[in-house]
Amino acid sequence: MLELLKISWRNLFRNPRRTLASLCTVALGAAGLLIYQGFNTGVMNQYREGVIHGYYGHGQVYPNNYFGKVHEQPWKLWFENPETIEQQIRSSSEVLQVFPRVSFYSFIVKGGITLGGKGEGIIPERENTFFTSMNFIAGTDLQHPDQIILGKGLAESIDAKVGDTVTLLTQTVKGQLNGADLTVAGIFFTGKKVIDDSFYRVDLKQAQQLLDTNRIEMFSLATKGVDVWPKAEKDIRAANSQLDPIRFEILDKNYYQNSVDFLHAQFTFIRSIILVIVAMGIFNVISVGLLERAGEMGALRANGEKRSRLFKILLIENSLLGILGGFFGICLAVLIDKTLLAKGIPMPPAPGITRQFIVFLDIMPSHYTQALLLPMIATVLASLYPTIKLLKKSIPELLRST
Repeated sequence: MLELLKISWRNLFRNPRRTLASLCTVALGAAGLLIYQGFNTGVMNQYREGVIHGYYGHGQVYPNNYFGKVHEQPWKLWFENPETIEQQIRSSSEVLQVFPRVSFYSFIVKGGITLGGKGEGIIPERENTFFTSMNFIAGTDLQHPDQIILGKGLAESIDAKVGDTVTLLTQTVKGQLNGADLTVAGIFFTGKKVIDDSFYRVDLKQAQQLLDTNRIEMFSLATKGVDVWPKAEKDIRAANSQLDPIRFEILDKNYYQNSVDFLHAQFTFIRSIILVIVAMGIFNVISVGLLERAGEMGALRANGEKRSRLFKILLIENSLLGILGGFFGICLAVLIDKTLLAKGIPMPPAPGITRQFIVFLDIMPSHYTQALLLPMIATVLASLYPTIKLLKKSIPELLRST
């Protein structure tokens, strides 16, 4: 086998022009594959970080049979003993921080303008250090219990600016009307129109006073990473079977998970196109090269070489060609990433998003393996037909091709 490898390696450089043409075809295909996969992963990872650090965290914990259902009086299902529940959640070694929250609907009044909105009560001193992707375009995050932060669209609709006072009017869990005057501390712009046009946040204690309850609706979580969620979920369920941990992909299925599924399907299709183009280009180059070597094959056959041995030599040659092309393609892709794409790729707003963003290639170790092996496989498969067709010819036919 080692002898065949040496012969195949020497044969690659007997005709530099033909080898260079083949290498360029494979290298461009491998580079395109790697760049596109890095781009796809960059888009998904950036959006994932925005989802995690913008609103949901790595996941959220709800009362059992609460999430995804409509309840006439949802507050009756909220956690009555939030301190105990928080301790149970923190019993998992994978959980770094816990963020208790309550959500509610209210009217927001400023001057003569009254609009409906969805509010959320949070603990600012906990959330401000983790949820760093809300993108404040004015002011800051919550600092005091008598403050409120507004989505960009909501603030524009009621003509509210940082420092203005707005009034919240809501119904308590007992059906009574309650209200509070709050100062606008900041205006955020997540890029999601459905959030920016109706969403606001207040201090958790302020929200509980407005609702006249001490209960907590759910807990958002920060874990040690995305990959540890299954372990965290298992630990939380073991601590209390009445808890329902839900990871962020499910919480943001309409935007994040559907986008990920779409990008994966798109990449699979485009990867197939790239590999077909590589295979067709290699097929053409190899076919011409083998025709030029028909006399050589005839002479070797006449000297006693077996078809099987020649087939192995040619197969190894094409495998080496594919690996070399893949290697040079990886080098080309990395060079492009570090130079032409070093400042990222400006992208227009995605569907349902109103904010532009910059995408950086995120090339993972497994991407290098794919960029190396897939073009090699395409090269070998593209070379099989012309190789078999050539070796099936008789010795006189091969010699006449000289």
